[in-house]
Amino acid sequence: MKAFALLLLAGAVLFSAGGCRSKPAPGYQGPVIFGTVNYRARIALPPDAVLTLRLLDVTRRDMPAVELVEKSLSGPGQPPIPFELPYPPEAIRADRRTVLEARIEVAGRPRFYSAAAHPVTGETVMQAQEVWVEPAP
Repeated sequence: MKAFALLLLAGAVLFSAGGCRSKPAPGYQGPVIFGTVNYRARIALPPDAVLTLRLLDVTRRDMPAVELVEKSLSGPGQPPIPFELPYPPEAIRADRRTVLEARIEVAGRPRFYSAAAHPVTGETVMQAQEVWVEPAP
């Protein structure tokens, strides 16, 4: 059983490294999570800010989260920051716990991050997601 779990984890890592970090091909017809990233601080983001979104499988509490997809946006603008995150159809399943994570970096250093889990389920995935981020410590 442990070997099977490691095999699944390795497959997920290979899958996420195999192109999920890039933009989808033009004409992509798969599912997309969409919404905005917001923060309450009255701070303008500089032009070199980078917003990174990750869809994570956090079903197993005794194991690290499995990254299903990641996308980075350079120069995302000011909040509310709109986003679209293409994901594989099999990523959102009723028997799994999936969360959306957001972070904003400036000059390679974290500026904001999503401190609270933002769950994405089969019922909510087609709705606009509103992800709130907090200042990084």
